Amino acid sequence: MKNNFNNEIKVPVDKALNLLNDLIAIPSIKGKKNDGLIDFLERELEELDCHPQVFIADSEKYINHPEYNPLPEGVEKKQKYITGIIKGSGGGKSILIFSHLDTEDIGERSLWNTDPFKLVKKGDKLYGLGSADDKSGVAACLMALRVVKEMGIKLKGDVKYLGENDKDGGDTGLLPAFDKGFNADGAIYVHAPESEYGIGEIKAGSVGFLTLRITVFGETPPLREKFNPGSFSVKDGVNAINKAVKMINALNEYAKKRDRKFNRKKERTNFNMGFIRGGEIAIAVPDKCVVEARITFSTNETVKSVFEEVKNILQKVIEEDNSLKKYPPKVEITGIRANPAEISEDENILQIAKHSIKEVGNYTIKLFNHHQGSGIRFPIIYDQLPTIAFGLKGGNFCAPNEWISEEEYINTIRILVNVIIKWCG
Repeated sequence: MKNNFNNEIKVPVDKALNLLNDLIAIPSIKGKKNDGLIDFLERELEELDCHPQVFIADSEKYINHPEYNPLPEGVEKKQKYITGIIKGSGGGKSILIFSHLDTEDIGERSLWNTDPFKLVKKGDKLYGLGSADDKSGVAACLMALRVVKEMGIKLKGDVKYLGENDKDGGDTGLLPAFDKGFNADGAIYVHAPESEYGIGEIKAGSVGFLTLRITVFGETPPLREKFNPGSFSVKDGVNAINKAVKMINALNEYAKKRDRKFNRKKERTNFNMGFIRGGEIAIAVPDKCVVEARITFSTNETVKSVFEEVKNILQKVIEEDNSLKKYPPKVEITGIRANPAEISEDENILQIAKHSIKEVGNYTIKLFNHHQGSGIRFPIIYDQLPTIAFGLKGGNFCAPNEWISEEEYINTIRILVNVIIKWCG
């Protein structure tokens, strides 16, 4: 069979739509148990003779891992993930195709124009919770396996599948899965581009980021009159906002140095001071001020190295100020954080994907390496797999009335099968 299959391989559209409908009907909201969806996928993979295996991802085993993200209170700390495989005859390269199973929550139900747990077609748009993010990716992977099986396509290399959770930073899916390793030669993350560009956009890199939180402490001066909150001398207190300004100024200087160092040819880092809160009323000296800043970077740095650099800079400010030494600020990372990852534009997996996309629909190719914390970072960093991401056109990510393009959903399956044939031989 020729690798260019556009007029040879037919995707069973009804099966593809029914599968996506079944997936959307099974709730798999982030942070909640995903057993129902895992059971469904296990049955599907068994039907395809893809040898499913179910594993437990225990986030608490990875607390000291450089990619660990502290999970919010109330979410599941352990989740299942599932794998499957089509064994090749030998002598070819193996490929891993993967997608995430968890969705956002419904949000305000009254804002949905359709039932979020049903696939509803309106023109070319298919509506449903998780349709874009990322149950269409799950369905495309399973349908690609089905097409390979039902068409009797003989491959030399193995085709491996992974379905996992990564909405809360990867601790209950991607991190444990890729820490274990897949023994593959390349990988594709199937996910609709959040830019809404659709087929043609390929991610070959992921931006690293961290959010800094600096809590600065002060001292409220004693009141001269018990019931008059303004009856004090500012000299008798320490204004936490004023002290926070010193920290902010130092961080802004650090941001300028980063800009000069990394952004001369193209933008590789950003620094944004995005939040400040301190004090209660204008006539009172604030004894606490909280500042938050976001640093993004596509450099050879890590979250750990950037954070250490920030702490050293702020420590110098503290050492030069007696009040800051008396009331040491708390400097920490808050929320989700991620290390950067990127593959070469010469990688074969990227070139094959480009050719396959053009063969299926003559789409315009656009490399997009600006997504922060993409799931492709895990196989690139921790399994040394050349990995890309692509998918179909969708919209209303993380919002009511989430949708995808039916045409691009079917074409994504075609593209995925085309890549598999070219890659695995």
